[in-house]
Amino acid sequence: MKKTLFLILIISTNVFGQKKVGNDIFKMEFLRIMVNLEGSSNDYYSDIVERSMFSKKDSLNYGFINSKGKEVINSKYTYASDFFNGKSNIIKDSIPGIILENGNEKIFPEYSATYWYKDNLGIAIKDKKYGFIDENGKIIIALNYEDAFPFYEGYASVKTNDKWNYVDKNGKKIFPDSLTFSYRPIIDNNAIFMIESKAVEKNKSMITENGSRTFVEFLNKTGHIQLKEGLININGNVIINPIYDEISGYFQNGFMRVRNNGKTGVIDEQGKIIIPIEYDDISDLKDGLFLAKKSNKWGMIDIKEQVVIPFEYNKIRYFNEGLALVILDGKAGYINKENEIIIEPQYKFNFLGDFNNGLACVRKNNKYGYINNKNEIIIPIIYDSALPFKEKKAIVKKDGMSFIINNKGKEIKNISKPYLWLERNKLIRFAE
Repeated sequence: MKKTLFLILIISTNVFGQKKVGNDIFKMEFLRIMVNLEGSSNDYYSDIVERSMFSKKDSLNYGFINSKGKEVINSKYTYASDFFNGKSNIIKDSIPGIILENGNEKIFPEYSATYWYKDNLGIAIKDKKYGFIDENGKIIIALNYEDAFPFYEGYASVKTNDKWNYVDKNGKKIFPDSLTFSYRPIIDNNAIFMIESKAVEKNKSMITENGSRTFVEFLNKTGHIQLKEGLININGNVIINPIYDEISGYFQNGFMRVRNNGKTGVIDEQGKIIIPIEYDDISDLKDGLFLAKKSNKWGMIDIKEQVVIPFEYNKIRYFNEGLALVILDGKAGYINKENEIIIEPQYKFNFLGDFNNGLACVRKNNKYGYINNKNEIIIPIIYDSALPFKEKKAIVKKDGMSFIINNKGKEIKNISKPYLWLERNKLIRFAE
């Protein structure tokens, strides 16, 4: 059963309360939703390129070209996101709106901000109040909320009187006010929601209070009031008791990471502890392995907590095409699944250095290029920045211009802009 993490953009009401929309804030919020909803080890291109532009330039104009380099949507927007469900979120002259894939544009000057993700209803904000509108700007759910996040698979998180709850597309509240929620739901064929409980000091213990249950936890070292996290389903049944400082991973591959007192472990869908809560950090499960940190060193363990790669690295990434990037003494190299060093650590750390399409992006002397699994330089280390290959294409930048190369290092003609994103839905986003 597929589960999807629904971590959503965090919107700044201080900015949206102003007449002029802050473009940098919009960029960061659009980026946040892309990273949390779309992100994976092979889908971080927009993240990196967009991050790079924040510190360099604010007066960018966004548009779209096709795979032949023809400009199909003019670069007249101060921001444009990738297309989600046929819509790109835009800012034009400080006014929010959307464009459709055919180039038709709709702007909403009556609102401080709007945002669509993968639903036909979008968030709208006016006078620091949140609600939901359709693609024509018609109000579907009144702007009565202190905060809200996008609809996803039929539910949206909303905030009233400083408390989070969920509504359906009719605006009907899902849960009683006696429950306390995070704004983060987990969606599968049913809906699972993050529930929080408040911990208060009492007789050197922490009593966590929830609308339906009460749990006792020992007082943590700080003695501060804190929130504990758990999960509840759409029927109101508690799936995971709210006894953890933090939960994440959200049953990807059937497991979830939990954190208490600064240590991390793993539980299954029944709440059973699979990996003891004693590690400094643990990643999500991928190909049967967790990346794990212990005594300030990284290694890999399996679901039975057997050590597969010893805890001896400053940093480690997942295996990709048989090799994993590791950091030793500040230098990046590659190991195989037997923990044999295949490429000696010699490169500057580049967290985009996984192997894809037979090539890895490496950094040396502040320049980027690509090597194969024998450490042979296939594409010269001459670029000012570079991104991993995806579908035998990669974005590189040199002398202030970004362009796309194939896995032979040959530039794809007629596609050159200051900033480029890889093709999605037959469109390539650019900024200049």
